[in-house]
Amino acid sequence: MRINPTEQTSTFPVPLNKLKGNLMDNIGLEWETPEYKFKLEKEHIPWIMQNARTSMFNDDRSYIYNKAFYEAFFNLKHNPKPTPLPIARFDLIRDWAAVRGIYDNGDAKTQYVKLMEEAGELAKALLTKDKPEIKDAIGDMIVVLTNLAHLEGFEVEDCIDSAYQEIAARTGKMINGTFVKTESL
Repeated sequence: MRINPTEQTSTFPVPLNKLKGNLMDNIGLEWETPEYKFKLEKEHIPWIMQNARTSMFNDDRSYIYNKAFYEAFFNLKHNPKPTPLPIARFDLIRDWAAVRGIYDNGDAKTQYVKLMEEAGELAKALLTKDKPEIKDAIGDMIVVLTNLAHLEGFEVEDCIDSAYQEIAARTGKMINGTFVKTESL
């Protein structure tokens, strides 16, 4: 689905009666307006359906107001749960890696080896209780995982979402400092 963003509105190329299905088929779609950058998430769809209007120029098109959508979901001043790691940071990592040739000249195996190297640095930092090094090693591992995902044809954001969907309703208990899921007990 190709969205037509303007300064005021984001216009969808479908009528209201087909909008929900098209939105569901395009989870993850990104678009930019002159002021905002949006990424469509499943949680946005009810709001869009409630606030979308039929275009006055074409009955086969519908639109939302950008500022209202931004205020409802993306303005951190009005939303108590900011995204812990904004998507833009992953985009910056991918841009950085592309410029350095990691995607053209690297491969998943070399990134996996790099991940294990960073995991070793994290282990050492944990053992020595070196907080700055712990923070650095975790960040380095996220960078490497972002690149590994990209080299395998995924976006790390989708990998995180997939993992969260799997664990969201998981039950279990803590055993010796580790959460063990119920079916493993």
